[in-house]
Amino acid sequence: MSKKFGVLTIHGMGNQRPDYANALQQNLYQKLSAETIADLSFKSIWYHGDFQVHQDKVWENMTRSGNPLDQQRLRKFFLNFLSDAATSEFRPDEEDSSYRRIQRVILRQLNALRVELEDEDRPVVIMAHSLGCQIISNYIWDAQHGKGIWQEQQPTEFQQLRTARLMLSSGCNIPLFVSGLEKIVAISKPNDLFRWYNFYDRDDILGWPLKPLSKGFPNAYDEIVTEDREIDTGWTPLSHSDYWEDDSFIKPAAKLIQELYGRL
Repeated sequence: MSKKFGVLTIHGMGNQRPDYANALQQNLYQKLSAETIADLSFKSIWYHGDFQVHQDKVWENMTRSGNPLDQQRLRKFFLNFLSDAATSEFRPDEEDSSYRRIQRVILRQLNALRVELEDEDRPVVIMAHSLGCQIISNYIWDAQHGKGIWQEQQPTEFQQLRTARLMLSSGCNIPLFVSGLEKIVAISKPNDLFRWYNFYDRDDILGWPLKPLSKGFPNAYDEIVTEDREIDTGWTPLSHSDYWEDDSFIKPAAKLIQELYGRL
């Protein structure tokens, strides 16, 4: 039996496991109706596999170098986090780059989701955290403009995420990647029903509102992002890791998904 809609998750920075979305799925399912869950296909994009082996090797080399390093726990945290961000953006035009490998991971999960949904026009909900917001934005941008892995092939409408109806971003750090640009342009809305809700905690130094990024033209963030919602996931910078387990995010996210299902 085919599903009526899909939820596609993508994780953020740090040492992520393949089952990173299990807690999120369980938390959401506690808030959704049984009927909604039965009609939902849940897929997770795990792109971190390429990164951690290399990061661990660099850390081992650095700590064995004979040069004493203070604040090792904090250093390792930033090594993993900042390396993820830098590596994910590196050499986007090269076929075997991490950038393109990540895009192909997204595509594989999209294709798997398409099989379960059966129809090309089934709605999709995107749930992105931290660096995952920038990565899925890159994927959509490239699919819309023939960039990245789409330079020599044409995506289907589903692969282009033209049926995306909700984007629920949390701890989003897109501003860190675009702040040096003269004109900051967002993705185009995949369709007229698309809504983008961005959740952030003011104590999270890696999570930002998005609407102030740009204003005054059709693809400005103020036009594409439906709403920035400030929530409270904690009172320290460590709140960056807590969105998907905190009711201040889970409750409104589940409500938005439930409302979407009611319109199908």
